[in-house]
Amino acid sequence: MKFILTILIFFNFSITKVYAEETRQVDKHEHGLGELNIATEGDVIEFEFMIPGADIVGFEYVAKSDADIAGIKKALQTFENYENIFTLPTNSRCQLTEKQVALKEDEDDHDEHEEHDDHDEHEEHDDHDEHEEHDDHDEHDDHDEHEGHDEHAEENHNEFYAKYSFECGDTKAINKVEFPYFSTFPNSGELEVQFISSIGSVSFEVEAEEPSINIDGKI
Repeated sequence: MKFILTILIFFNFSITKVYAEETRQVDKHEHGLGELNIATEGDVIEFEFMIPGADIVGFEYVAKSDADIAGIKKALQTFENYENIFTLPTNSRCQLTEKQVALKEDEDDHDEHEEHDDHDEHEEHDDHDEHEEHDDHDEHDDHDEHEGHDEHAEENHNEFYAKYSFECGDTKAINKVEFPYFSTFPNSGELEVQFISSIGSVSFEVEAEEPSINIDGKI
């Protein structure tokens, strides 16, 4: 398990560089694009999904309404059963040993108020012209802060995270992984899959039209 965790961490750092040089850099929260890391060693195989909320529930903002919260809960329950997301060949005799399902929500913190307080201190100067200059500066800052808030609001997102670990009777029998994920979540677009084993690494782009990867001979 330590090997798998270490190699996934390394892979997350290195894959960005590889994609920048060979193909394109991808925003990890791009709508219609999920990420999957698969790592295997010995009789253990692990799957780690990171998928934008828009692909799962149709939105990425922080859920507040009853309907949105219910949608999140239903989606998390769906992830609890990995066979809703992917399936392995039965002759590999893989048994789930560990599972982690979560929703990661980000709301940016703002420091502009502290900067605004600093400007207020400068306004205490007696010089009238200097006071007006600070007022102009404050107006400019207010404008910048407003734009900053709008930008931060657009950056807020939620992301579904799921990790599944298996012990298998025969990992070499895993020649194919199929993804009912695409039919389970109709909003889903593409999965970028990074697969790594003691033999080497390979990447796949998986879509609903062909929802599987062939890893025969790669374990």
